[in-house]
Amino acid sequence: MRWTRLIISFGLSLLFLYLTFFIPQFGRFFAGECGFGEALVGHPRFDISQLGDVLARARWSPIAGAGVLFFTSLAVRAWRWQIMLGPIVRMRFMDVFAAMSIGYMANNVLPFRMGEVYRAHVVFQISGLSRTAAFGSVVLERMTDLFFMMPYALLGVLLYPLPGGLRSGIYLMTGVVVILATLTLWIAFDRRRSLAAAQKLMNVLPKKAAAACYELLERFTSGFDVLKKSEHHIGLVASSLSLWAMYAGMVYCILQSLQFWNSGLSILDANPLAAVLITLIVTTLGFVIPGAPGGVGTYHGMTVIGLSLLAVPGDRAAGFAILLHALNYIPLTVLGLFFFWKLGLSFHGTRDLTAEMHPTASESSSPIVPVKDDASDSSEARR
Repeated sequence: MRWTRLIISFGLSLLFLYLTFFIPQFGRFFAGECGFGEALVGHPRFDISQLGDVLARARWSPIAGAGVLFFTSLAVRAWRWQIMLGPIVRMRFMDVFAAMSIGYMANNVLPFRMGEVYRAHVVFQISGLSRTAAFGSVVLERMTDLFFMMPYALLGVLLYPLPGGLRSGIYLMTGVVVILATLTLWIAFDRRRSLAAAQKLMNVLPKKAAAACYELLERFTSGFDVLKKSEHHIGLVASSLSLWAMYAGMVYCILQSLQFWNSGLSILDANPLAAVLITLIVTTLGFVIPGAPGGVGTYHGMTVIGLSLLAVPGDRAAGFAILLHALNYIPLTVLGLFFFWKLGLSFHGTRDLTAEMHPTASESSSPIVPVKDDASDSSEARR
């Protein structure tokens, strides 16, 4: 399974890297107008030398502004996650920030976004909270992101005439998000009945398997308890909306640094807000697709393909993808490695983290990832 995941993740990244640089022409192949090799290569999206010129002309002041927004968003995101963890475990802000940074760093160096699982393990290391409950809070955070992204996506669709298929896809995704949000709120506010309903569905499983799944679900959904706390609602809503506003601001700054406006790209000039919002959604999807570490390939391919909808030339789109990806990748990796070193962690046995979160595993057993003695002592003191 591990090798299968690696092959799939790197295969997806190679596919999107290919689509970043080339436009295939399989239509001509099936029409008998060219051979398979010619159709596969198609024609280049842009001249590599032109990409170098685009990056060389980038203005640094907007990039610095994007950097300020980026680090501010990290602090806001850590604060929001601290709120989500509050009902089940008390953690200091810097501990939450460290766990979040290490998780992002793990996403950047491990395939298939394994950092999300590893982040739950770091919370367990620091606070002693069940890995399953910690992972539940990570899932809740991602679902919250998805829910509060939708107003920005819908506004972008309303402002810009996307092709019918993409427009329908965003509407369908909105419906799915609403259903997931409704289910999550039901679990949070009526956990006893929702778990009872889940237990009935699990009766089709063998008795031991059903008991194990129920225990796992019970621990996992304990991370949703924050949604019942009315005193946290304002903080969760305000932080989530401001996060997406900051991400939109980062997109705008990078577009400004590459001088996208007043450069003959009439669609962007006519409707800059729609251009920023559509670009934000496309780049976000590029990070979500599970591929090689750090979204290399999937992110760049999705961004270049998405910006082509706005008639952005390939060299400009690739330059934008490289700059925004670097702005995310480099600081997150450096921060995560710093906290990783400070806590004395190791990736040894990371592939077994998912198994460790199984409810039948002993939560009190020695963790797979060793922690230095001083870190362990401070963890025990906080427990």
